[in-house]
Amino acid sequence: MSYKSFLELCTSEVLGGKPRWVHLRLLKVLFSLNPSRKAVLNIRLAQCCVACGWQRLASWIQYRLATRFGLYVEPKTEIGKGLRLPHPTAIVIGKGLKIGERCLIYQQVTLGAAPRDHQGLMPRVGDDVTLYPGAKLVGKGCVGNRVVVGANAVVTDVFGDDVVLAGVPARVVRRVRADDRVGALRKT
Repeated sequence: MSYKSFLELCTSEVLGGKPRWVHLRLLKVLFSLNPSRKAVLNIRLAQCCVACGWQRLASWIQYRLATRFGLYVEPKTEIGKGLRLPHPTAIVIGKGLKIGERCLIYQQVTLGAAPRDHQGLMPRVGDDVTLYPGAKLVGKGCVGNRVVVGANAVVTDVFGDDVVLAGVPARVVRRVRADDRVGALRKT
């Protein structure tokens, strides 16, 4: 991740798309009381530090995320634009994953690491996905685009697009038509 892409991501995710005084406003977020914006900024900052070769600074940022929020995100994980963490506590995102754009991840979500025999990044979460509190994606678990994973659901299989998942192990509870907006299901 280049510094320019870091600024673009932080402008859209942390600052709400307002491009004025970006550096000053990001510094303000680091010292603010809003945990959601602060956590996303620190995740993106750790990813930028790893890409620039500043491993010690990235490790320090990861340590701060772990002690402050209980949040562990591997910096080499590829996370698409539009990440939102309304309650950034006890979230684990493992190594070798690819997360799509505009994902909403609530507290106590675990996205397990890719299987050992898989080469490169493994797509686990598609675009426009909502992961409610306690959701787990482990083993071969993977979801497509526009998916809602219910609270405490354990996804161990591969699921396609436009579905609502719930249960242990997760199963399709409802199919959503392609022209429906899944966003209507996740009013926050």
